[in-house]
Formats: sequence, structure tokens, C-alpha cells
Amino acid sequence: MKIETLFRHMREAYRGVKRNTWMSFAAISAVAVTLFIFGIFLIFAFNVRYMVTELNKQLVVRASLEESITNQGQEELLKQVQGISGVKTAKLVPKEEGLRRFKADWGDDDAEKLFEGFDKDNPLPDVIEIEPQNPDTIKQIEEKVKGLRGVAETTSGDQVTDKLVSLSSFTRNIVLVFGLGLAVLAAFLISNTIKLTIIARKREIEIQRLVGASNWFIRWPFFIEGAFIGIVGAIVPTVIVLTLYQVAYTTLGAGEASSVLKMMPLLSLGTYVALSIFALGAAIGTTGSLISVRRFLRV
Repeated sequence: MKIETLFRHMREAYRGVKRNTWMSFAAISAVAVTLFIFGIFLIFAFNVRYMVTELNKQLVVRASLEESITNQGQEELLKQVQGISGVKTAKLVPKEEGLRRFKADWGDDDAEKLFEGFDKDNPLPDVIEIEPQNPDTIKQIEEKVKGLRGVAETTSGDQVTDKLVSLSSFTRNIVLVFGLGLAVLAAFLISNTIKLTIIARKREIEIQRLVGASNWFIRWPFFIEGAFIGIVGAIVPTVIVLTLYQVAYTTLGAGEASSVLKMMPLLSLGTYVALSIFALGAAIGTTGSLISVRRFLRV
């Protein structure tokens, strides 16, 4: 396609949008609502995957030891754990070290006073912390460690990641069903907008046929008009979604090293979200145009 022809098609598409201002506005609004919901889902999905990845890096099995086990028994047990297939590192954390960590995590100036009596009568158990070579094998390692003599109980953080993945899947299904319905509505409104343009240009199209214009020459302006409506409808939700995300990211302090809630930085996330929203907007618009052209434009 020549550049001059492309610009001509774009001018015709713009005239079609301008000619049916209110229908175009309704279609753009429907696309915007659909893409806003889609954008929220995208941000949620990307961040859940990011959180799962970050949590997997920190996953460890904590094996609490029985109180009756001797120092020699602890050393022997540690060697057994280190010999388990898939274990990257295993180290013994005495109850005294555990208490110091607990006080540090508490992060309060009155922590020393609050836990003053614990120094003499420490209720925490001695623990072996085990880091897996592959986070996917943490359940198997935990099961093997749990069966060793001298281990009272074991815990790991894989339950949190499982819940995050389940929540992500549940939310994805709801948003996809709801979003699909809105996308169909948006495509229907765009189809009606294109229909009005086809009716308004009926005489012009007939003249184009008589002078030998190709079918695609006649159709292209309508496809561009639909894509234009979809892309314009993507601008506002993209700005709103990314602005809200930046506000939430800053307010929650998600970028700080000490933050419990880890979220993707806007620079990493913004490009993916913006491109996805604009691509979907153009796809919805083009689909609406295609429906209308097939039904009402006989060329």
C-alpha cells in the first residue's frame, strides 16, 4: 500500500468517527471500561507471578528439633539433612540465635524489655534451616526431613505461594468472563458505529465501485476507523491504571528492601501493560469493524 493511499484511508476513517460523534464516544467509552478492567487484571497477574518468584527465592524448610536431643545428636542430624538430595545448604540455628532474630524482626525499641524473661527461659526450639537447590522440590525435602529422628515439626513457605497461585487463577477466571462480556459489548458498539459510516458513505462507495476501486480499497478506511476507536479507548485506562499503580507502589513502600510486600517497579511493568492494553484495544476495534463490514458492506 502506498503512503498516499494510507493517509487517504486514515483521513476517511477520521471523518467517519467525526461524522458519528456520539456513537463513537459510546464505543470508545465501552472500550475504555473493558481495557481498564483488563489493565487491573494484568497488573494483578504480573505482580502475583513476581511475588511467587521472589518468595521462591526465599523459601526454606525450618525443622524444629526435639528438646531432648543432645548437641551430638544435633550435629548428626544436621549431617543427615545435608546429605538429602536437592538440599543446597543446611545450618543449625540455636534457640539463642532464634531469639535474637525474633527481637530484630520485632523492630521495637521496647523489644528488649518485652522479651526480657525469654533470655533465661527461652521457649524457642533449636532449628535447622534448609535451603533447596530448586524451590519446586521443597515439599519433597520437607517430607524427608519430617521423617528424621529428632525432628519435632517442619514448616515451609510453600503454602503461601500455593495460595497466591490459586487466588491468581480464581481472579483470572472471573475477570476473563466479565471482560469478555464487556469486549463483546464494545465490539458491538463499534460495529454499529461503522454501520452508520457505511450508510452515510453509500453513494460514495457506489461511485468507487463504478470506477473500478478494489474491495480492499473500499474496506480499509472502516478497519482503520475501528482500530482508531479501539486505540483511543486505550489511552485513558492506560494512564489511569499506571497512575494508580504508581500511587499504590509508593504508598505501600513496595520498592523498599525491608518491605514485606514485593511489587514490580513501574518501569518494568508499565511497558508490558501499556502495549497489552493498546494491542487489545486495536483488536477489539478491528473485530467490530470486521463484523460490520461483513454484514453491511457488499463489495
